[in-house]
Amino acid sequence: MTKSLRAKGLLYVFLAMVFFPADSRGQSQCPDSLELRTPQNVFVVPEMNPNRERFINWIFWDQVAPENCGVFIHPPDTTGWRPKGSQIPPELLSYPMSDGVYLGSIDQTATFVIKNSGEVGVGNPATGRQDVVVRFNIIGREFLNGFLNIGQGYTPEESIPCIFTNTETGDRVDFGLRVKFAEGFVDSNGVFVVGMEDFEGYHCWRGIERDGSDLVNIGEMSKEEAARPIPFDSLYYFEMIPALRETGVYRLPEPVPGLGSTIDVREVLKDQGGTLRPNQLFWVDRNAFNGFTYSYVVTTFDRGYNVKATSQGLRKIDSCPVAEGVPFPCNSEVVRVKNELEPGRDLPEIYAVPNPYRSGSSQYTTENYHNFPDNNIRICNVPKTCKVHIYTVSGDLVWTKTQEDGSGVLIWDTRNLEEQEVASGVYIMKLESGSGNYVYNRLVIIR
Repeated sequence: MTKSLRAKGLLYVFLAMVFFPADSRGQSQCPDSLELRTPQNVFVVPEMNPNRERFINWIFWDQVAPENCGVFIHPPDTTGWRPKGSQIPPELLSYPMSDGVYLGSIDQTATFVIKNSGEVGVGNPATGRQDVVVRFNIIGREFLNGFLNIGQGYTPEESIPCIFTNTETGDRVDFGLRVKFAEGFVDSNGVFVVGMEDFEGYHCWRGIERDGSDLVNIGEMSKEEAARPIPFDSLYYFEMIPALRETGVYRLPEPVPGLGSTIDVREVLKDQGGTLRPNQLFWVDRNAFNGFTYSYVVTTFDRGYNVKATSQGLRKIDSCPVAEGVPFPCNSEVVRVKNELEPGRDLPEIYAVPNPYRSGSSQYTTENYHNFPDNNIRICNVPKTCKVHIYTVSGDLVWTKTQEDGSGVLIWDTRNLEEQEVASGVYIMKLESGSGNYVYNRLVIIR
């Protein structure tokens, strides 16, 4: 099993190296294909929810900027550049080129069609020959279109911005695409297409193992799937992020477990003014528990883009691949945060996690597992100095311990005084404070 998992991880690494070149932050030029970059300035702010039962861990990072090669404009596909019946030899054709920094939505393809035959950069007013006109539009969104004149007055190999006009609204749209044409001839109905691509979005991962071998995806921020019918996801880019950048507060259309009806980062980000920075994104782990040290990773991901088919691929590939049971290969990107409360003062606020305890469960089989990987029960909010006694329902003492380290968390490994694992059943926990006060709670063990 271990060998197969490791092989799987190495395969993912190989695929990532083939499809997405290695990180080249120090290079001044972008690569010749879409390159997935790891987000920078990742940090985590833990916040205890009001009932002191669990933490809300806020994960922040800087979005990958287009100028850092988070986008890619493909070279023109000139398969149809010499239309059927054309008398122009291939060596005399004026071949197009593309450049620019893509500014649009995740993936789009622009198609260009020659409307009038002619020679690039040369007009012939004496014969009344029209200038060479190129019509362009976005495939699937034909209402976004425009025209270029590459006849008289055009200097060959001069880049021309492609400004699209929305014929439905009259708005002018600049996707950052530029094209240019070399010297030569073009024939009417000659066609070429240019793919424009942005990575799909971000993944937020969480684990407990220091080497990242247990990372699971707790959040996917997809630009392509932003219209999903889940309010917390579908409104992320369009409403939530703009509001948190402006005011630090966003009212959810419906309550979200662990957050309620409002997302408020004013206190969390008080050191930076109480709002998201203009280039900052976030996600929130709503199921972090007291007594655990968590590892967090943020990656970019994409599924590739087939320019001819104008569609995405199916396989999601991350900037640094995550494989079950395999140490995270970009370990320097792991951010660790310890969730730990101050010792409690009010005995009724003491609680245990997980409760019920299910042996053999893990993050892969149980939501909010929190007994993985060490198979312990954590008793939280305990006073600085206290004693815990665990009994069977018939009153037999199973385990006892004195807490003196002042950590606020007491750990039981579900073994009895003879170091044997206790059986399934209901157990009674009695906790005594240093002042002599005590409280009872119930624990359930399921083997």
